[in-house]
Amino acid sequence: MKYTLNRNRNLIVGCAVCLLLGFSACTTTPERIAELEQARSTVASLENQPDAQSAASEQLANAREALARADTAMEAGQSVELIRHEAYLARRYAEIGLEMTSEARAHKAMSQAEARRNEVQLQARTVEAERAEALADRRAAQAEQSARNAAASQAVAEEAIGEADRLAEELGAMEAEQTQRGWVLTLGDVLFDTAGAELQAGAQVSMDRLAEFMSNNPKRRLLVEGHTDSRGTEAFNTELSGRRANAVAEALVQRGVPSDRLRAVGLGESYPVAGNDTPEGMQQNRRVEIVVSNPDGAFPASE
Repeated sequence: MKYTLNRNRNLIVGCAVCLLLGFSACTTTPERIAELEQARSTVASLENQPDAQSAASEQLANAREALARADTAMEAGQSVELIRHEAYLARRYAEIGLEMTSEARAHKAMSQAEARRNEVQLQARTVEAERAEALADRRAAQAEQSARNAAASQAVAEEAIGEADRLAEELGAMEAEQTQRGWVLTLGDVLFDTAGAELQAGAQVSMDRLAEFMSNNPKRRLLVEGHTDSRGTEAFNTELSGRRANAVAEALVQRGVPSDRLRAVGLGESYPVAGNDTPEGMQQNRRVEIVVSNPDGAFPASE
């Protein structure tokens, strides 16, 4: 099976944390990106396979190219999302390559076992020969099972790539951002009245799209976090942020999302994303963040 990618696509420059109604803030490229280091390790594992060139040459080449693009983007200080995307491609190509080398070794073992069995059949005239033939049969069955397992693993890997691409497309359409906590969608405070927690009419489209996403991904959960700026007392801000998070969760429940797939929490002013000494910074801190779980319903980082 071939694994190909369009090598002529344009690289999208810039890293944006896009708020639902147009707010954005750019971040600099960090010195260390976990996904890139993981990709390097996985590609190195494939390169160390003795039969990598013969069994998975195309996957090895694709993995090296994607890793090189990620390294180049890292050195050029380009978008973190671009670097993670290329690192993801490099890692997946390498993982598929590892499965292909494993499958090749299994087929080789099966061929060797089959040859041994044929030899024993020709020479078998004694009880020892019959025992050797039985042993060869068992080894052939084990090799066949290994080949089936390798094929199944490859199918799972392909399905995972398709699922990741579909998820990225759905969440990207909602202007969500992929972070170390997973996919995060940020709603600005303009969806609420000042010091209020009732969703305005402009929030309905976002709630509809989120509900549709949850319907299409029945194993995923959402962590809804309310945040405020530092104005007012800490107790008031915690209470207000909690009411806003609950308002979002209740809107999703009204659209058919089961309540046990949602968790709302008010974090008040404890986690600012900007300074509270300017109106712009305070506006960025007044937000609701929606964190999407992994396919098993768990969150990559602590809730």
